[in-house]
Amino acid sequence: MSIVYLTSTSGAPGVSTLATALTLNWPRPALLLEADIAKTSHVLSGYLRGQYQHVQSLTEAAIANLRGGLDGETLFAQTISLGEGRYVIPGFNDLGGARGTTSAFWANLLRALEQLPRTADAPDLDIIVDAGRFAPGDPRSPLIAAADAVLVVTGNTLPDIHSLYASAGAFATTLEASGHRDYLGLTITTTPLRGQGYSANEISSKTGLPFVGALPWDPATAAHYSHGAAAPAKRSPYTKALTEIITALDGDLAGRRYTPTAQD
Repeated sequence: MSIVYLTSTSGAPGVSTLATALTLNWPRPALLLEADIAKTSHVLSGYLRGQYQHVQSLTEAAIANLRGGLDGETLFAQTISLGEGRYVIPGFNDLGGARGTTSAFWANLLRALEQLPRTADAPDLDIIVDAGRFAPGDPRSPLIAAADAVLVVTGNTLPDIHSLYASAGAFATTLEASGHRDYLGLTITTTPLRGQGYSANEISSKTGLPFVGALPWDPATAAHYSHGAAAPAKRSPYTKALTEIITALDGDLAGRRYTPTAQD
């Protein structure tokens, strides 16, 4: 099992869209964990177009945790299938509860996640985490520290870069504690505004974050993952860039081995 953690430091750079796209195109079975504590499920109303009520959720996992019963089976019961070997655990349906979560809950959730490959009968199951926006002191730090890759998604305008630069040190500190400082990477979503965008080299140099890939401005293709629009063309710019990001991530993960927090 590998954990890929996606986050951002500014509003709406495309974290949820990319997390969904990675899950649906991942080379192995994959589970999307919607771990955003500032909003409810993006997939249910977006990619799945409201086909499911928000019954399965991380709220149910949090309730199970309070009762001392959060394990792999309980967590897997909160999944919705996105296709063969593809799953999602929808985010919180109660934002008050989401914002009240502690690092202890996320540590217990991590232990339950470690049991999912066995529970789902998918030994090579990987976890894609849509974490939304990061902030210093983030209670989800157990997930960040345990991740085999942390992908920071940012736009390429000056406000995006300014926000990212201010948080780069906090990312590094969180990962250094677990010896995973090198697991941090940068993915850029490009702006359609002429003359407002900065290059990957400029952003990487300024923030000190290694560049993983860039997604072009391709709203028609992205809408498949964000709003359940028609499937994209295989040769679209977005699809090509997504494939390159997956290849880069998969190569990085091949040299890393996830270490469970506890044996059960």
